[in-house]
Amino acid sequence: MPGKNFEKELQKSAVTEIAQDVWLLEGFIGDKFFREPPSSNIYIFRDGDSLLILDTGTHQLYRQRMLDIIKRYKAEGVKRITLMLTQGHFDHASNNTVVLESGLEWRFLLPEPEVQTINFFDDALKDFHNLEEYYDVYSTMFPWGGETAPIRMANTLSPRLARRAVKFAFGHLFNGIQTLADKAEILSLESRVTKRIGTVELTGWEVGRFFAIHDASHTPGHISLYDPENKLLISGDVTIEINPAFFYSSVDKCQEACGWFRQMAEEGNVVLAGDSHRSKTFFPELFDRYGMEALHPIELADIAQGRDRCVDFFSMFENYYKELKNEVLSAHSRTGEATVAEILEELLASRAPSVRLKKAMQFPQFPSRMDVLVAKVLKDAGVTPRHEGKRIVLAPVTA
Repeated sequence: MPGKNFEKELQKSAVTEIAQDVWLLEGFIGDKFFREPPSSNIYIFRDGDSLLILDTGTHQLYRQRMLDIIKRYKAEGVKRITLMLTQGHFDHASNNTVVLESGLEWRFLLPEPEVQTINFFDDALKDFHNLEEYYDVYSTMFPWGGETAPIRMANTLSPRLARRAVKFAFGHLFNGIQTLADKAEILSLESRVTKRIGTVELTGWEVGRFFAIHDASHTPGHISLYDPENKLLISGDVTIEINPAFFYSSVDKCQEACGWFRQMAEEGNVVLAGDSHRSKTFFPELFDRYGMEALHPIELADIAQGRDRCVDFFSMFENYYKELKNEVLSAHSRTGEATVAEILEELLASRAPSVRLKKAMQFPQFPSRMDVLVAKVLKDAGVTPRHEGKRIVLAPVTA
């Protein structure tokens, strides 16, 4: 369990009004994923007599901070709350029951594809199961040292024991979380509308003055949120260095969404941008501790302000995903037919800035997995795994 020092760390997180009646509750990001889990940023918007809460974070500290803001607006005549999530993962949804304590009418809107994702435990185990088709997950992903050593040891006896160890680890991480998923109003894919912002055509759902963009990037039902009043775009986990964190995360869709958002900023329709984990409090310290070199100074800020800074932010991530993908395919081309572990070894020798950055964020300190990057890029490129005894071999992409 997290100790007193961790509670002090959480207290460092800021509460900032980034635009009129738009609040950012800075989340937490550290390097002890299982012992001191991350928390997403939380955004609260006033929209007339309603509040929109985007993500609720992980830790109890954020619950009280949300209630303090709700109390203020309740006194000013706000009558209802709409809760939305950029995605259904635990670090975005663990305080959803805060709406029950608000004393206001509330509704929880959940995109249809996130019904599976918000079932944290089953979703995580299914992701591991799907990865097993492409490589030996339990030996490639889990290092011998530290918290993952028991899983690696279990795998030497049998993959079945390794699966049990993973179930135990994630069961402990997700224990006791109530998401209100059973009370959610499901936003069906059929109910999406198309909206043009400048020259960019987007698909999603209109919610009050906001447009929930269905980008399907980090998760199948992932949304980014656009606020036309403030020309503000919250890109959720589209713009996060650990992508692809899961086998269903899409490098291609992350890159595509960043292209949309960069174009919106170039056309002057985005002048304020944030995401679910950007932190001016915790990022600089982590980058310094691990010797990571920022791809751009904006990476270490919490909010991008102004047209040019927003363009820089989304361009940085657009190029990041493009380079990661190209480096994986190049490494595979050099190795020829090989396993994910063998391709990964070649990839780790790359001096490309994107690879060096992602390499520094090692699992399990961070929920970043280079093995998943390799498997996902090759899967999306049409590579089919082939079993050769105990080896799972992948042939390079042909032109």
